[in-house]
Amino acid sequence: MARPRDPQIEQRILDAAGELIEEVGYDALTMEAIAERAGVGKPTVYRRFGNRDEVVFALNARSSIPLDPVDTGSLLGDIKAVAHGLIPTVNTPAIRAVLGPQIGHAIAEDRANKAFQESVGGSSDAYMKPIWERGLARGEVDPELDYVTARTALGTAMIFSLVLYRLDESCVDQIAEMWCRSVAPRHADAGHRRKAG
Repeated sequence: MARPRDPQIEQRILDAAGELIEEVGYDALTMEAIAERAGVGKPTVYRRFGNRDEVVFALNARSSIPLDPVDTGSLLGDIKAVAHGLIPTVNTPAIRAVLGPQIGHAIAEDRANKAFQESVGGSSDAYMKPIWERGLARGEVDPELDYVTARTALGTAMIFSLVLYRLDESCVDQIAEMWCRSVAPRHADAGHRRKAG
């Protein structure tokens, strides 16, 4: 039976990568340098991450978790707050450099797909799950919808709009508004349409 991973070692690896990116930049970042800075062997790093892009992606996913819980009192307010907080993390040269290869690897390889899902989904669940649950409790979310599907749709729209299509940050509020309407209970949409019409 395999030993469970030590989260402190993963933290040291990610901290080392972050320090090195600050010091030498993404282009000069190597797995060897990450291992040396973290005080672990290269095999330890490679057991957790297949390449430096996976390390940088995990670092970005970790740093995208809001430090303080978001609770504005409404689903739309929460989603806008989180989205605006993510912009500086997602819209950087380092993440743009690794996102394409990461997505390509995740599509082509099962191991890379699992790592991608854990990095993106796991980090976003820390703040999105409570927002979703509060939205359900307030009647702002259709209880028949699947949380993971909805979370994935929102994240994809935000990331691709900012990183791939290079839309400016003003798109974030519009995406948040469209997403909140799409997850609202159907009866709420009908009432909104009647009022608008």
